[in-house]
Amino acid sequence: MKIGRRGSITTHLTLSGIQGHVAYPHEACNPTTPLIKILDKLKTTKLDNGTNNFQPSNLEITKIGTDSNADNVIPATSSATFNIRFNNRHNYASLKKKISGVVQSISRKYKCKPTIKFSETGTAFITKPGQTVQMMSQIIKKITNNKPTLSTSGGTSDARFIKDITPCVEFGLVGNTMHKINECVAVSDLKKLKNIYYKILETYFS
Repeated sequence: MKIGRRGSITTHLTLSGIQGHVAYPHEACNPTTPLIKILDKLKTTKLDNGTNNFQPSNLEITKIGTDSNADNVIPATSSATFNIRFNNRHNYASLKKKISGVVQSISRKYKCKPTIKFSETGTAFITKPGQTVQMMSQIIKKITNNKPTLSTSGGTSDARFIKDITPCVEFGLVGNTMHKINECVAVSDLKKLKNIYYKILETYFS
């Protein structure tokens, strides 16, 4: 059962240097060098140790590239995209400040111009377990013979759009093939889930 979710921030970073021939690096400014330094600094910096309810925040690099198609040309620009899934020790503003500080410091050292675009796709939140969570847990255990674990792991969800309006608890199908080719679920799981949902609604409104 999901009683909370981590936040998500994506950074699109482009560094602009000076294009040139690899044999004459003194006539150019390779933006790939500071890009590697920036990514290494961000990736190896420990954001936190996690909390009682959340796993440690994590950064993953998803794209790296340059504007050059030649093997012997120093590119004019280098770019990368990376995402941080963060717990409630951070927020969009604090991570934006931390990332910008690293980018600006290293870019300045290598005399490259950075362009940074941030995208926030969710903030970390937690729903304090109460009577409803306890009721749902009891029903799930009765129908599946398994006691559900309260968790905040995984990706973002649509709960982020209503978390400020109402407490959110999420429970659904097992996602072992989620977003894979031939995504599928067991029919038996669908039937159990239907019975769980029905019993939860029946109990809640009784």
